[in-house]
Amino acid sequence: MKIDVTNHLTLGAKRTLKAFRVAMFESLAEQEFDKITVNDICQKSEYPRATFYNYFDDKLDLLEYLWSYIGRDILKQLPSVAKNEDGLIETFNLLLDFFHEHIPLLEKIKLNNGVDSHLWHNTSHYLKHEANRIIVENALPSTSERVPAKLLARFYSDLIVVMLEWCLFEQPDISKVEADQYLTTLLHGGL
Repeated sequence: MKIDVTNHLTLGAKRTLKAFRVAMFESLAEQEFDKITVNDICQKSEYPRATFYNYFDDKLDLLEYLWSYIGRDILKQLPSVAKNEDGLIETFNLLLDFFHEHIPLLEKIKLNNGVDSHLWHNTSHYLKHEANRIIVENALPSTSERVPAKLLARFYSDLIVVMLEWCLFEQPDISKVEADQYLTTLLHGGL
């Protein structure tokens, strides 16, 4: 991204970023990510290509911004220190809640962008990256002595993403209680 969104943004920059976010989500609801063009996004947002390129390198850069924008809201809700299994389950539940709160949009996006799509691979990469960072920063003390923190983080982040995939694509009607039971069982060796 060409601007630092962690710094103070002008009202105009906030409006422009919002227009590009909305345009990307609308485009994803209509067609596969790989078929969306910068022109499509600009047309929907009613901004010229030059403005788009003032903010982003390409549509992948915009997609990364979308995940970070959504992720900031989710990360604010995480327990301050996820040092136990409950923290991992809470992380999973926040992600699952986000997807459940946006079911109409998600259903439209899933029609064109399934589990094997570039969009989901990009999303899962972002989720794994953020989960890895959180878990490394707050390594579980009881296991981190026996397993390197980075390996543990990768295991837990992969597990969270696999569970999200299962809940979103394989069992979209699964209850949070049942999903949490599956996650807990897998955390304890899957037996």
